[in-house]
Amino acid sequence: MFFLLDRRGGLHELPHDDGEPAARALVKNGIPPTSVLVYRGTDDSVVPDQHPLVLDQLYTARLIEGYDLAGIRELYEDDLNSRSRPSDDEVFVKRRLAVESTGALRMERHALSVPEAAGHVEETVLQTLDSFDLIKPNEKIVIGLSGGVDSGSLLMLLSQCLKRSSDLGASLVAATFQDFDSRHSEAFNYAQSIAHKFDVEHRLVSADSAERAFHLNRPIAQILMLLMESEDAHQAMYVDHHTTRRVLEVFATEVGTSTVALGLHATDLLAGLLNSMTSGYEVGGIPEREVGSYRYILPLAFVPKRELHMYYTHQLDHLPKQTTPNQWEFNPTDRNFYYYLADQLQWQWPGIQHWMFTAKRPGSVPTSQFRNCENCGGATRDVAPGAAWSGVCDVCELLTRHGWVSR
Repeated sequence: MFFLLDRRGGLHELPHDDGEPAARALVKNGIPPTSVLVYRGTDDSVVPDQHPLVLDQLYTARLIEGYDLAGIRELYEDDLNSRSRPSDDEVFVKRRLAVESTGALRMERHALSVPEAAGHVEETVLQTLDSFDLIKPNEKIVIGLSGGVDSGSLLMLLSQCLKRSSDLGASLVAATFQDFDSRHSEAFNYAQSIAHKFDVEHRLVSADSAERAFHLNRPIAQILMLLMESEDAHQAMYVDHHTTRRVLEVFATEVGTSTVALGLHATDLLAGLLNSMTSGYEVGGIPEREVGSYRYILPLAFVPKRELHMYYTHQLDHLPKQTTPNQWEFNPTDRNFYYYLADQLQWQWPGIQHWMFTAKRPGSVPTSQFRNCENCGGATRDVAPGAAWSGVCDVCELLTRHGWVSR
C-alpha cells in the first residue's frame, strides 16, 4: 500500500500498480516527487525514485514541504475522475485556474462541443485584436501562410474577424514561401485552397527570395541541410526562422505595408519565453512587437494549440494534414524541452498565458535601438553581454563564416 502523509498528519491512499516506480506513481497522483521522501515499511528506510513498488508492502510518502499539497491536488480531481466525464458531444473541457484577490484558487471548467470550442477561439481572437488594437484602419496585413494548422487557422480567423469589423477597411495578403518541394507538398496545396475559400489574396514568394535577400550562393534549403552536418547544427532552426521572416518583411515592403501577422499560438510563445530566460534574448512584446521598421502582430497569443486544431477541423470538416517535421525541428533538443515545459505549464496552470503575456516586463524595443544588417537588411540589436556590433546580424555572420554569402 502507498500513502501520502501530509504535514497535518493526514493519510491519503495513492493508487499504484505492482512494480510501478515510486516517482511515476507520485506523478500519476498529482504529487511532485521533489516534494516528498518515500519510506518503506516502518523502519524509516528511504527508497529511491525508481524503486518498484510492491503491492503487499507499506510505503509512505512524507511531505517535506510546508504547503497544502492535499488542497492543491483537489483542484485537479475532476480532471482525472472518469465519473465527471462530459457528455458525448462535449469533447473538450476549457479550464482556467482563477486566482482570487484573497489568494484563493478556483478551477473553472466549461465543457464544450467542437462548434462551441471553435466559437470560443473566434471570440478570443476578436477580443485580442480589439483589446490590443492590433489592426489599424485601412492597413494591409501580410500573413505568413505555410498551409499548416497554425497559419491556416490564423488566415481563417483574421478573415472572419475583418468581415465582422468591415468598417476598419483593413485587408489581408497571404504569402507562401516557395521552398524546394512546396509545389508538390500537401501543405502548399492547402495554403492555396484555404486562401481561395476565405477570399484572401494569395501570393507565392519565389524560392530564390532568400538567396537574393541574403546574397547567398546556393539555395537556403541546401544550406539548412549542410548546417545540420556541421558544428553549427543547433543553429539551423534559427537560421530557417530568421530567413523566412526576413523574406516576409521584404515581401511586405513590396506590397506596401510594414505589418506582418504570424500564427504563433500560446504554446509557441510560452516556449519562447522559457528560451529567453536561458539564452538572455528578449522576445519582445506580446501580442504586438516592433522589430525595426516592421510591426508584428500575434492574434493567436491566447489560443492554445489544442483549440486551434478543433477550430481548423470545424471550419474545414477534416483533420489537419500534419507534415513531417524538418530535421532541425527535432534538434537541438532544448527547443523541444521548452515546448514540453510549456505544455506542462498549460495543463497545471490553465490560462497561464494571460498572466505571462500581459505581466509588466520589457515590451517592444524602440526602433531607434535597432541596427540594420549590412547584408540582409534585417533589424537587429545588441544583446549584453555579447560580441561588439560587426555590421551584420548573427545569422549573416554564420552564413558568411561557412562561405555561403556571395559578397
